[in-house]
Amino acid sequence: MLKSVILVWALLSACFVAACSTDPEPLRVWTAADHAHPPENLVDPTRVPQQERPDLTVGELLWQGKCARCHGPTGQGGREASVNFTSADWQASMDDRRIAQTIAAGKPPNMPSFADLLSGTQIEELVKHIRAFGRN
Repeated sequence: MLKSVILVWALLSACFVAACSTDPEPLRVWTAADHAHPPENLVDPTRVPQQERPDLTVGELLWQGKCARCHGPTGQGGREASVNFTSADWQASMDDRRIAQTIAAGKPPNMPSFADLLSGTQIEELVKHIRAFGRN
């Protein structure tokens, strides 16, 4: 009986040590590919924002698809980014060129570069949308 108890205890201890000895996975840094669109054949046409809200501007659509997850839907900051785009101080401290450069280049390690995903015109539309947060 005592041998059985020791054997069970030894097996459970070995399992516990084996389970706890693996290294945790490192945190993954976001890349531009994380924001890439899926192929057209994988897009559910019933979930396309343009069909649900045709009154949205290009900047608003881009914001919802690329920025709101981290910066929040209203630009007041979110889980990943604490910048408050509605702040008059922030709006006054940034010019449009600098906002566009930040969108294009990103802010490593948290904000990926969008230069390969967005055209210059799309970045300009995002800048306009970010500026609109300051007028609300």
